[in-house]
Amino acid sequence: MTLIYAFMDVSGVWYGDVGAGVGGPEPGRGLLAVPADGQGAVAVGQFAGQLLRVLYGECDLEASATTYRLEGGEVLAASRRVHGLLAQAARPTLKLELRSADRRYGLDAELLASDRIELNIVISSGAGEIHGDLTGELDVVDLAELARLLSAAAHACPAPAPASPVSEAVAPGAGMSVTPAASASRQGVRWTAELSGRLRAGYEAGQDIAALAAAFDRSESAIRWKLHHLKLIPFPDDLVPEQRGSTKPEQPKAYTVDDKREEHANAYRRWTPQEDQDLARRSAEGALLAELVEEFGRNEGAIVSRLKRVGASGPAAEEAVQRLL
Repeated sequence: MTLIYAFMDVSGVWYGDVGAGVGGPEPGRGLLAVPADGQGAVAVGQFAGQLLRVLYGECDLEASATTYRLEGGEVLAASRRVHGLLAQAARPTLKLELRSADRRYGLDAELLASDRIELNIVISSGAGEIHGDLTGELDVVDLAELARLLSAAAHACPAPAPASPVSEAVAPGAGMSVTPAASASRQGVRWTAELSGRLRAGYEAGQDIAALAAAFDRSESAIRWKLHHLKLIPFPDDLVPEQRGSTKPEQPKAYTVDDKREEHANAYRRWTPQEDQDLARRSAEGALLAELVEEFGRNEGAIVSRLKRVGASGPAAEEAVQRLL
C-alpha cells in the first residue's frame, strides 16, 4: 500500500520512518500544507501552519484510516506513526509550586492523549538542594484518589512538623495562582494537650476505636498510634512492616540539579519531539537500556518511562517492560 511514511518540518528535522523500505527505485516526494486553524484531519499542534516535505511509497507499515491531500493533488493515506504525529494537538502543560519555610515543591505536568497526565515532581530546599523527586504518568481520573493515598501515607508515617505551614502556591507561567483550601478534616492536624485529654477521657469511658476515629475525624490507625503514645494500649504491631528498620533512618545526601546533571546531562529537562523520535529509533535498532541511558543523558527511570510513552520496540523496550513489572 502506498503510504506517507516520513516528513520533514520547516527546521529540517525528519519525523516518521525515514529508513523504511519502500517498493520502487525512488520514494515519492511531495508537499503537505498543515492548516494553522486546526481544520481538517490535522489538529493545531507542533506542525500547525507549516509546509512539510513528505516521503511516500509502497511499504509494509501499518496504515491509518486518514488520508491527506498533497499540494500536487495526490490523496494518500499516512502510516499510523505519521498520522499520530500530525494529528497530535499541542499538549497543555502546567507548572505548580508550593513553598514552606524550608521546602519547595515543584510539579511539572503535561496532559497527554487519552486523558493521561505525565508528572514530574521535585522537592528541594530554598538553596536548591534536592530532597526527592517523582516521575511517571497516570490517568487524570486517578489524581484525586492518588492525593488521598498520599495524604493517608503522610499521616501513617510520623514526621516532624514543618517549620511553618505552606504559605503560598503559585503556578509560574500558567497565569494562575492556587491557594490550598481549608479542610474540615483533622487529618494531619497536630494533637494538642486538649485533644489528647479528650481522647484519653473518651477511651477510658469505654468508647471503641471506630467511635473515637469518627469523633476526632481521624483514621483508626491514627487513633491507635495516639492511644499507644498515651500508654493506654500496647504497641500496634500490625500497623508497621514485619521487618522494622531503625526509627532514625540515615538521611539521604542532599544534591542539586547541577549535581544530577554531572551524572546525567539532561536530568529534569523536558523531552523534545526529536529526542522521542531518536529514542524510538535507537531502541528499534537494538540499543540496550544502559546504552540509551548513556546516549540520552538521563537516568534509567526516565528512559524506561519514555520508552513506554513513545511505544518503542526492541531490546531496550523489552527491558523497560521488565523494569515496570
